Amino acid sequence: MNQQIDDNLRRVYSDASSEPVPERFTRLLEQLRQQEQGVRAEDQAEDHRAASGDDDH
Repeated sequence: MNQQIDDNLRRVYSDASSEPVPERFTRLLEQLRQQEQGVRAEDQAEDHRAASGDDDH
């Protein structure tokens, strides 16, 4: 009985892991990457302003 459960779980997991990632998830991941890059750029600009003494932001 346990072997059947193990075999079925492996088969289901194997099928699911070979399916492509849905497009809506890949779009969401891309949006998150772009936001993260924007935040990093803002942080770098603030660091530059602080280092140059121009901290009006």
